[in-house]
Amino acid sequence: MKKLILMCCLVAGVWASATAQSVKFEINSGMEDNPTLKSKIERNVSNLLTEINRAQSTGTSLNFNAFEITSDAKTSLSMLWSNVPFVCIEEEIVERLLGVSGGYQVRCVPLELRPTDAKVSDDSYQEAVIDFNHAGEISSFYFAISNNLYSQVMKKGGEVTDLRRRQLILDYVEHFRTAYNQKDLKFLEAVFSDDAIIITGKVTTRKPIDSPIPITKVEYKTQSKQEYLTNLRRVFANAKYVRVNFSEIKIQRHPTMEHYYGVLLRQGYSTPGYSDDGYVYLLWDFIDEQHPQIHVRTWQPYWLNPEKTVAIETEEVFDIGDFNLDI
Repeated sequence: MKKLILMCCLVAGVWASATAQSVKFEINSGMEDNPTLKSKIERNVSNLLTEINRAQSTGTSLNFNAFEITSDAKTSLSMLWSNVPFVCIEEEIVERLLGVSGGYQVRCVPLELRPTDAKVSDDSYQEAVIDFNHAGEISSFYFAISNNLYSQVMKKGGEVTDLRRRQLILDYVEHFRTAYNQKDLKFLEAVFSDDAIIITGKVTTRKPIDSPIPITKVEYKTQSKQEYLTNLRRVFANAKYVRVNFSEIKIQRHPTMEHYYGVLLRQGYSTPGYSDDGYVYLLWDFIDEQHPQIHVRTWQPYWLNPEKTVAIETEEVFDIGDFNLDI
């Protein structure tokens, strides 16, 4: 009987390894003048995604020996993986290699989230961004905003006409989102300024004595950075996973303070026991582009009733004109 059990376990392990989908990645533009570096990046991405599929199919940790990755990226990817494992759902990926500050970038890497204790849901499809340093090592791996949102901001620009600044803002928005998905308190501690204002809205309903129609309004609570992070630390410790995604984005340049930008995001947030849908507003300071700071973070509920038939009025949503900071 022991021999039979051992044989079954060995067969199951071999089957899981055999069914783990290998991935081939190819660069179709962006590195024509350096074929050696091009091949190195293609090999690193192919091996990384193949290893991700192997680890997910066998329920094991990631093995970082098959590709070149920086120590910071290894730590970040391990945190993301421990929160919600995922797989690459394509056998072959062909994408452009973009030049960015500090190296190179690949976008639109297709993933499917595979949480260990939850069903696959409508937002399980995600796309990843992979950054590389000038040596071709993987320097960062994080979840992207949707390609449609990214392209919309990059092409239209709106109030932010500087293409490089738009790209930088979107890059940090994606890192900000991923920090919640990987429960990265260290990143959030660094990105919020010490005097950051955290404002959270909550729907309240009151029934007037002289009317059968209830009055609904949003009441706001203000927290300090440390109060917010203390509460967030508790959430991260108790929740098996945290999932954050953005479905809308609007970027505004501050009318009087150079290097300050407001970013309005429609955010979906979920843990195993809680979920919400609302607007997050971030007031960013990009004076130091390598270490931008968030001075204001607000959250407002998108829906004002349980039936999800009454949405918050547009004029009630926070805007860059609502904050006059003495900085």
